[in-house]
Amino acid sequence: MGDGNIDIIEENGVFTIEVGRLDDATHEGLSKVFRIAHQSDADVVVLTGKDRSFLNPMNYDIEWVKHLAIFKDMLKIFKEAEDIVRDIINCEKPTIAKVFAPGAHSLGASIALACDFVVAAEDASFSDPHLSGFGVVPGDGGSLVWPSRIGLARSREFLMLDKVATAPEAKEIGLIERCVPVDQVDAEVEGIIAKLQSYDQVGVKFTKRWLNQYMRQNMNIAGMGSLYAEGMVFSSEDFAKKAEEYAAMLASQGGYQES
Repeated sequence: MGDGNIDIIEENGVFTIEVGRLDDATHEGLSKVFRIAHQSDADVVVLTGKDRSFLNPMNYDIEWVKHLAIFKDMLKIFKEAEDIVRDIINCEKPTIAKVFAPGAHSLGASIALACDFVVAAEDASFSDPHLSGFGVVPGDGGSLVWPSRIGLARSREFLMLDKVATAPEAKEIGLIERCVPVDQVDAEVEGIIAKLQSYDQVGVKFTKRWLNQYMRQNMNIAGMGSLYAEGMVFSSEDFAKKAEEYAAMLASQGGYQES
């Protein structure tokens, strides 16, 4: 979308979004791209990582992590975070997250799990280290999409106790829809696309709309409430120090390390 970190490819009725490194421009672009997809002539939207990395913390720009503690930047980021998840849920086209190793973590997990279908390679994994890594509330949609997929009890394991799910486990507990060998991911996604495109598209759009009604009803509560709670942490006196420490950890370790 002009910043080099989000590419859009539209062909054969498929609107593909390829996302690279997460920085301010990428975050802002993600808050707009699903509205573009909604308005397109495509039947299906596919979201994946440019380098197969699905917005993992290891791909976060270090300076972007630091500016989370700046109030004016924080307000902008919160509005974008709400727009990203809301637009995925409201997009009338079915959305498919195509996830390769290392998987989808933190914001990447929230975005992937907000999609209608998640297809993952067997060596991928899923987690939300907002609390364990950043010391903050999973306010970018995690508190909405994880319970929507696997319920509250299981979600607490991931959102509060830093549990990481391998793709096979994620499939087993219902967190994702498909888990296949890495060399079959593309074919699996293409099969879902072909099935969806074989139906009457008006029927597909309204089926998605009503299946997502529960999430839309809870978006204002879970979404805005968690963002407010996250903001309370971001505005605390010691978060700036925490952001610096986390950025230093990313720089030294090369990214989020699964525990």
